[in-house]
Amino acid sequence: MTDGELAVLASEGDERAFREILERYRQKTLGICLRMLRNSTEAEEAAQDSFVKIYLHLKDFDPQRGFMAWAAGITINECRDRLRKRARFKRRFREISDTDIDQSQAPVDTAYEKKRQVELVENAVEKLPEKLKEVIVLRAYAEYSYEEIARALKIRIGTVMSRLYRAREKLTELLERGEES
Repeated sequence: MTDGELAVLASEGDERAFREILERYRQKTLGICLRMLRNSTEAEEAAQDSFVKIYLHLKDFDPQRGFMAWAAGITINECRDRLRKRARFKRRFREISDTDIDQSQAPVDTAYEKKRQVELVENAVEKLPEKLKEVIVLRAYAEYSYEEIARALKIRIGTVMSRLYRAREKLTELLERGEES
């Protein structure tokens, strides 16, 4: 059964259909939330809240749009809301920055170096402007096609491509700057 058919059945009250949707999209939704929010507890909450919103708005689903893109749009919006709340909180309660870490030591082994590189990339992604971060997360982590990203974010494919280009350029700049320090 297609996602669209399941969504229609679920909107008519079929609990098994919604459970199937939940099973199909649980990991992808959680993955998007983890990459956007970078906090596993908050990501789990955001994924759950996204599914509640998906369920409550099934009657608004347009089968022509595609379920995956529609659900991703709801998930991205949930993450945006949480990031805005987090930013407001941080502005109110400005924290003292962490003490500088001595990065002059050579890596102990390649596993450590790989972990460090992943952390550097994730930190760089975190610093991207929201619109660039969204396309990178959907493309690189959720493995969405350009078309799926365009539908999820309600933008044109050309806009997706230009944002991805700008995001990659900015990531390269941030990573090069990070290596110099």
